[in-house]
Amino acid sequence: MICDNVLEAVGSTPLVRLNHLTGPNDAQVLVKFEGVNVGGSVKTRTALKMIEEAEARGEVTPDSIIVEPTSGNQGVGLALVCAVKGLKARIIMPDSCSEERRKIMEHYGAEVILVHDEGDIGACIEECIALAQQLAAEDPRVFVPQQFVNRDNLAAHVAGTAAEILADAAEAGLVIDGFCSGFGTGGTITGIGSELRRVNPAVQIWAAEPEHAALLSGGAIGTHVQMGIGDGILPAIMDTELIDEIVVVSDDEALDVARRLAREEGLFCGISSGTNVACALQLARKLGPGKTVVTLAPDTGERYFSTPLFKN
Repeated sequence: MICDNVLEAVGSTPLVRLNHLTGPNDAQVLVKFEGVNVGGSVKTRTALKMIEEAEARGEVTPDSIIVEPTSGNQGVGLALVCAVKGLKARIIMPDSCSEERRKIMEHYGAEVILVHDEGDIGACIEECIALAQQLAAEDPRVFVPQQFVNRDNLAAHVAGTAAEILADAAEAGLVIDGFCSGFGTGGTITGIGSELRRVNPAVQIWAAEPEHAALLSGGAIGTHVQMGIGDGILPAIMDTELIDEIVVVSDDEALDVARRLAREEGLFCGISSGTNVACALQLARKLGPGKTVVTLAPDTGERYFSTPLFKN
């Protein structure tokens, strides 16, 4: 296939069966490996969908400035999309996010504005959102996709990620019995979860939360290393009615599973991938042999060299 530009290659990522992290009495676990997606994460899908739909509505024009508050990967996705489309991008993010994320965004040509995280990731994200809204009020060229409320975020997963999962499962003759995901904007767990439940009403959907940002579990909101999830705010587009169970994952467990994914399965992925798989392994133990659990490895491990993932 010859693509007119790199955006035409977004998606079509593989489902990879875990062979070493699961046991003989567990359900099989399939990981949708978004680290091999264009831009290195699942967020390229949502960035592209939000911008293309905004263009179709006339909300984004060639002189628009795309401004977005984010904890990381969405900013990378938007910077990439804007680079291809010749749009200016300005990304607002907590300074507790990895240095690699900032450098990647800047390498794509985006301007990065850092907001200090004083130990409450929710408060920091709220400050990032407020700054984006301020910039939009001051300049009519500014368009804020607002990933936490933008339903095009969900649509990217319904038409893309979930459709791919269901097609691959059907080709293999599999029924998906369980789905696990952390949440930042809620787009992944709601978009994919709703489609999986439409096809199989009995599917178990489990949400994973960082220990220090366990919003649904009623825990205190602090700072953690599981970047991209656990932003300390309840997203408007997230449907909590889909969720059957909530699993709280510590930083140490997320780091351990992410390292094991690389060393035992060859999946070089980020910390939130460890969170998702830790949750999926619990569900696999509950469902048992003959069942199938799906989760995502949302991004590549290459944007975590400066984090505790590589300090063991």
